[in-house]
Amino acid sequence: MLKIFSTQLNGVFQKIVKQEEVFEDASRFLAQAVIGEGCVYVHGTKEFAGIISEITDGAEQNNSIKPLLINGEIQSLSPVDRVLLFTRQTDDQEAILLAKKLSDSNIGIVIVSTTINGEDHLSELADVFINYELTRKLVPTDEGDRICLPTLLTGLFIYHCLLLTMSEILSDFD
Repeated sequence: MLKIFSTQLNGVFQKIVKQEEVFEDASRFLAQAVIGEGCVYVHGTKEFAGIISEITDGAEQNNSIKPLLINGEIQSLSPVDRVLLFTRQTDDQEAILLAKKLSDSNIGIVIVSTTINGEDHLSELADVFINYELTRKLVPTDEGDRICLPTLLTGLFIYHCLLLTMSEILSDFD
């Protein structure tokens, strides 16, 4: 099962990396905040809240990247700031409400999610939308079911891809 999982996960990662133009657009959009002396605020709904610990406690912390919520409250944002929002699916009501609020406040948003059953209420609210296309569990069982939906792992991969691309963009401005 481990070999199947690693092969399937590698396939997911390869599919994500093929969206090179989207990553460049998203990274450029997020880098604009840093260049403009703003911040990139990150939020993840449900299991994607785990990305926040990478930002606050990870080995590579960046003063320009901060959690959007502290003690349940949205940070004070300026028009130069950007938000990077992770959610499992585009029908996530918490993410939709947050994206609408940010959009109404003219805050730029990059949304990372996947579209399920054609339900897409988020991509239209995003300045840049990254579809990670993880629509089913990866590993078949002997009983005919499937197990293992590594959404957080996929989100962390995307987060680091964005950081790497942002780093390249920002190095051109130094």
